[in-house]
Amino acid sequence: MDMGADEYTVGRPHPMIDGTLRKQRILAEAQDPETAVLLLDFVLGYNASMEPVAELLHAIWEAKQAVANQCGKLTVVASVCGTDGDPQILDLQVRLLKEASVFVFQSNAKATSFCCELLKPSRG
Repeated sequence: MDMGADEYTVGRPHPMIDGTLRKQRILAEAQDPETAVLLLDFVLGYNASMEPVAELLHAIWEAKQAVANQCGKLTVVASVCGTDGDPQILDLQVRLLKEASVFVFQSNAKATSFCCELLKPSRG
């Protein structure tokens, strides 16, 4: 789901600027027993939130806890699009995600491929 699509941004800031809708969606998806993987993306730069990862860390933790309380497991995967010159400090954003046990990739293509591998039926 593209939270930056027009239906989510009319009359409100883009999710790159304000993570409120993303937080709500993360928590809602955790309530769905069929949700096993969350794929998130973070875009750094001058027209993005100054703390994009910090805005969502509590929701990520809460979602994982909600799923664990139902005897499930939620895997969170993220891509971070940015450079060392971005004001959000790329290394800090990546470190915060990894400390929250999020699998982090430098591109959304790699993150998506990883999710596809996770969701393949096991052969054992």
